[in-house]
Amino acid sequence: MRLSTSPSSRRVPWFVVQLLAAALLTGMATAFYTLRLNPEIAYLRGSDRIKRAWAEKMTLEHGAKTILFGGSSCEFSIDPAQLLERHGLPAVNLGRNAGLGASVLIEATLIETRPKDTLVMAIEPTLLTGPAEIPMLGVQFSFALGHPEWVLTPRFGGPRKSWPAALLALRPGGYHVFTLLGKLVQGRPLYRYNTAEVRPSGFHQTPVRMPLTTLTSHAGHLDPDARVLLDALARWCRSNQVTLCYSLPWRYTPTNAVPAYQRLNAGLLWEIAEYCPVLRDEQLGAHVVLEHFADTEFHLNEPGASLRTSQLGDQLKSGRFWIRDELRQRAESAPGGIEASGSTVAVGQFE
Repeated sequence: MRLSTSPSSRRVPWFVVQLLAAALLTGMATAFYTLRLNPEIAYLRGSDRIKRAWAEKMTLEHGAKTILFGGSSCEFSIDPAQLLERHGLPAVNLGRNAGLGASVLIEATLIETRPKDTLVMAIEPTLLTGPAEIPMLGVQFSFALGHPEWVLTPRFGGPRKSWPAALLALRPGGYHVFTLLGKLVQGRPLYRYNTAEVRPSGFHQTPVRMPLTTLTSHAGHLDPDARVLLDALARWCRSNQVTLCYSLPWRYTPTNAVPAYQRLNAGLLWEIAEYCPVLRDEQLGAHVVLEHFADTEFHLNEPGASLRTSQLGDQLKSGRFWIRDELRQRAESAPGGIEASGSTVAVGQFE
C-alpha cells in the first residue's frame, strides 16, 4: 500500500513562523539600535571621523606622518598638535576604546597607514598579556564603520568571528541595557564622553574627574596569540615601508608600588622588543603624580598629557630606544623572572 502525506501534515505550524519572524525582527531592531543609536558606538563613530580627517590632512600637507594608536590611554594622553608645533612631527592620534581589542585597534589603524609612516603602538599591556579575543564592542565598532572583515577575516589571523557569532554580538548586552536604564532614570548623560571633547588631532580631554580606587595590572608576559599578532604586524610594516615601535602607556602608580610595577613592565617590554623597538621611557610606565590623571589610572589630564607628549616627542626625535639587555636587567628581579622565548625578529629601519 502506498503511503501518502496530506498537505496539512507537511505544513509548518503557524506559531513557528511567528516565532521565527519575531526573532528576525528583534534581531534587526537590536542591530539597528546598536549600530545607529547606541551612545557608545555613536561616540566611537563620531570620534573616528575626526581622527580620519586629521590623518588625511597630515598626509596631504606633510606626506609621511606619525600615527599613535592603542586604547583610550593613547587617546587621552598624547597630543599630536603639540608634537607638530614643538617637535616638528606631523602626527595623528588614533587611540580608541581598549574594549575594541588589540586586533580591531590594529585593523582600524592600518587603513590610514601609508608607506614611510611611523606607527607608534601604545596598546595597553592587558590587551597583549591576556587571552586574545574579539570583544562584543570590537564587533559592533567594525560593523558600524562598514568593515566586518576586521572581525570575520582579520588580515593577521588569530581569533575571528563567524557570521552567526558576529551577528549575535550586534545585540546590546545586558550590562549595557541595565546601566542605560539607570542613567535614564537618574537623568545622567547616556555616555561619559562626547565628540565635542575630541580635538581635531584626535586627542581627547574630559572634564570628568573620578577617584582612582583600583589599579589595573597585567600578567607580565605576552599571550601566545599576541606574539602571533605582533610578529605579523612587524612583517606587514617591513613589507609596506612602515616604521613600527612601541610606547608603554603611563599608569598612575603610588610611590611604594613603583619598583614592582617597573620590573613587571620591563619584563613585558623585553618580550615586545623581540618584535619591534621600544621607546625608552625611563619611568617604565609608572607615573606617580596623582594630579596628572583624570577619570582613570590611564587617562591623563591636560598637564599630564602635555608632559607625556613632550617626553614622547623627545624620544622619537632623538631615536631613544631600550636595549633588550637593559630591560632584562631591570626585570630579572621580578617574580618568575624572564624566560627566553623564540628567535629575535628583525626590526627593519631601526636596526
